Amino acid sequence: MSPTPPTRPPKTFLGNLTQAVQARTQVLLTKLKLNPNSRVPELWIQEADAAKAEVFPLLGDRHLLGRSSKSCDIVIRNPVVSQVHLSLNREKQPPGFLGYFWRSPFVMQDENSTNGIYRGKRRVRSMVMRHGDTYTLGPAELADGVRLKFNDPPPWFVKGFRYSVYALGGLSAVAVAITLVEWQKFKVTPLPNSVQGPVMIYARDGETPLSSPITRTHGEMKGLNEFSPYLANAIIASEDSRFYWHMGVDPVGVVRALVANLRGGTIREGASTLTQQLARSIFRGYVGTDDTASRKLREAAVALKLETFYSKDFLLLTYLNRVYMGSGAYGFEDAAQFYLGKTAKDVTLSEAAMLVGILPAPNRYNPVRDYEKAISQRNGVLQRMQELGMINGEDAQRARRSRIEVNPKAKEELDSIRAPYYHDQVYADLEKLLGVEVAKEGNFIVETGIDIEIQAQAEAELRNAVSSTGVDSGFSQGAIVTLDAKTGEVLALVGGVDYKKSQFNRATQALRQPGSTFKVFAYTAALQQGISPGTSFSCNPLNWEGQYFDGCRAGNGSMDMYNGVAQSENAIALRVAQEAGLDRVVQTAKRMGIQSDLKSVPGLVLGQSEVSVIEMTGAFSIFADRGIRNYPRTIRRVLDAGDCPNRKNLKTCRVIYAFNQDSEQNQPVIKPEVADTMTTLLQGAVQSGTGRNAAIGLGAAGKTGTTNDNVDLWFIGFLPTQGLVTGIWLGNDDNTPTDGSSAQAAQLWGTYMSRIVR
Repeated sequence: MSPTPPTRPPKTFLGNLTQAVQARTQVLLTKLKLNPNSRVPELWIQEADAAKAEVFPLLGDRHLLGRSSKSCDIVIRNPVVSQVHLSLNREKQPPGFLGYFWRSPFVMQDENSTNGIYRGKRRVRSMVMRHGDTYTLGPAELADGVRLKFNDPPPWFVKGFRYSVYALGGLSAVAVAITLVEWQKFKVTPLPNSVQGPVMIYARDGETPLSSPITRTHGEMKGLNEFSPYLANAIIASEDSRFYWHMGVDPVGVVRALVANLRGGTIREGASTLTQQLARSIFRGYVGTDDTASRKLREAAVALKLETFYSKDFLLLTYLNRVYMGSGAYGFEDAAQFYLGKTAKDVTLSEAAMLVGILPAPNRYNPVRDYEKAISQRNGVLQRMQELGMINGEDAQRARRSRIEVNPKAKEELDSIRAPYYHDQVYADLEKLLGVEVAKEGNFIVETGIDIEIQAQAEAELRNAVSSTGVDSGFSQGAIVTLDAKTGEVLALVGGVDYKKSQFNRATQALRQPGSTFKVFAYTAALQQGISPGTSFSCNPLNWEGQYFDGCRAGNGSMDMYNGVAQSENAIALRVAQEAGLDRVVQTAKRMGIQSDLKSVPGLVLGQSEVSVIEMTGAFSIFADRGIRNYPRTIRRVLDAGDCPNRKNLKTCRVIYAFNQDSEQNQPVIKPEVADTMTTLLQGAVQSGTGRNAAIGLGAAGKTGTTNDNVDLWFIGFLPTQGLVTGIWLGNDDNTPTDGSSAQAAQLWGTYMSRIVR
């Protein structure tokens, strides 16, 4: 075992200060001793059609949750749930006082489930559970999803002690940082002008917009009395309930965040007040966007200085005027006009709560696209307002029972978006390139790689396949991704059959088992080590790490790689992986662009670990470009629309990002001769193997993939001379088996590709 590398000391004053505070806090806590707490945590489980949650006390140190009554002590009879879906394990109890005030948390672990565990739209594999945490089994978009909530509130005196221990250290750290270093580095008077504006997204021709140009103007109100009073109360209740009490930094929130971060060993959550949110939005150049303790301290420094120079009401007004609300709307006046067709002064309690509910994720909770999610957010804000005494129970109930009429013009504007799944992915990629906060500010011109004609063909072919073949074969959804192997540009991306019914992007967000398409990494790893493709491997059954695998369908004997790939024989792929080594298979997949978690077990070779369609398509593009990796990307260039010498010519705007200057692109990851051999092997699969339905000539190469019970149907292939790569997945969101096969995915690939190249 390699020795643990020494911890590097922080390079900055703020980093040293943060480390010192954490160290002193730990020393203080270890000196105190009390008895352990004996309260019992609970898991609340609510299925989609259940009126209320079922409560499961967590009495032991380990629990298994799943569909199997034989293996699990918490049983959920739901098709979304795997036989053994997850485990809950209590960490080792700290001694004495720490065991009382920091009771050993439960760690939730995904036990290789099919549909996964989600927190919002993010899939989690392992996470320390904290009181109030909510998760879903399967993506939240699934109709049959199961909702989990962890309930383990600490007693009031525990909360009080935690606050008293950390408040002094947290506030002292901020005060020292401001006094000694930070205060003179920035000015808060006058405030920078609001430079926010819409994001304009164009196709690869640089002229065709993916949505109608936004002609709405941004309006800022002069006083709080120009907004509905419900808005200010809803924001304070939802975002910063102690806004009028703290001085820009909330010590209670700091304590809560410090406790969570110290228990988790990393920066797990912040404690941003409304003023801190303003600080990082308005002074992003100084504050930065990195997720570090130093950035949080700079943010706190700005917040404290803002509170020194400006009144609470002015800061709240600035927040109301400038916060991003999605769909090109900045501030609540813009949002009220767009979503509701009325001024912000006239919104009702129900409408105000809905608008505030959008704040955590404006695109996800957009009431035009997903009314139910927006209403769920609204109800949460109303509940919080009632808990704080801002409204009474009767008002809250009346608001919950009120329907919100969404502005029809907003629906028309959003319906005008071309390629909506692609459009959403552009925003996701923009956040990765610029950081979430900067991307939210807008005022960008984004040139993408989308080919409008290819995109339209992909959308039409997927709809046709699902509405015809899918009816008889039992699949209702699909995804298509087409790439230019030479650049990594996404030419077309379809994340589902009907965006209006489901915005869940199955091309980028869904993680599915890839079946035999994953075998290419085993063959590539072997070829990289010099193993000849003509080497014969036994067709006999085999046992590997306690697992039994059947022999070849063709019977006993032996096969070389050419026939093993063409006939997609599991026994051959497994023996090739044995020869290459599982760790090298994993390393090869990672090097070729697979970023999802991969377990180094024999089942990995046959597609046990889950991946996304866009990941797999990007990996196959490396064969088409003779070993060069170009990560899939939707964005060619990003221009700053607020920095253009000639406002009449947007092409003169300052370039923020250009793909041809991206150092991560155009990287050789496998030998050219290995890529050529893999192309030959995959051409054999199309010409005489399992991918015959994709045979359209032009040197087509590719691989089929089918998972158990035909749950997932895959075909990923490419045309070497054209450099076009397309990945296709067919199946059902709820993971129910289909009556189809990967031959149907290959058929769709052949039909689609023949039309876009001829």
